[in-house]
Amino acid sequence: MKKILSLILIVLILYCGINLVLSPHKISKIKSNIDPLTLVNYNHALGDYKINLVTFNGFKVCDIIYNDLVDMTNAAKKDGITLKINNSYRTAEDQRDMFDAKRQTYLNQGYSYEKATYKAKETAQLPGYSEHQTGLAIDFSNEGHPDDNQKIWQWLKENSYKYGFILRYPNGKEDITKITYEPWHFRYVGKKAAKEITKQNITLEEYLKGK
Repeated sequence: MKKILSLILIVLILYCGINLVLSPHKISKIKSNIDPLTLVNYNHALGDYKINLVTFNGFKVCDIIYNDLVDMTNAAKKDGITLKINNSYRTAEDQRDMFDAKRQTYLNQGYSYEKATYKAKETAQLPGYSEHQTGLAIDFSNEGHPDDNQKIWQWLKENSYKYGFILRYPNGKEDITKITYEPWHFRYVGKKAAKEITKQNITLEEYLKGK
């Protein structure tokens, strides 16, 4: 009898532990006032919004996306995919440092300052023009594990819209987004918009233009 009770106790502990891993506490009150459809790109600067940051797996994100991010992460895990976050919210200072570093790379290759700035803008934005400053954008990747990345990105491409996220910089849309294809960069826009954008295979810019 004691052995049976011990086994039951072990099973309960394991069950509770698994559910704690799969189901982080959700938040009940949203304090941010930024619209999930806010366009921030090379031509649209981030406005004066209140962005309340919360922590998810050690990364800061806007509270608006938190609950859906929890659900998406749990759904991926059930499919055998662990969504690894590489980057999320950045301050203006962080964005400036990253952009300057990219530009310096091109300067070191012999490009003029103007050309180096242009090249840097193909993969990054100036401070105030980056989605990462909204807390609504996340870069998913498992550094040093390319096979994992392909599985992560494919799962996200097929499923992220169900949780309000879109592939923000799709292949073949560089003339619109002005950013090269980034299979790791996903942006929260809300479930309704995400479903429509994904179904039509368009960008956020195209979606907002058609509204």
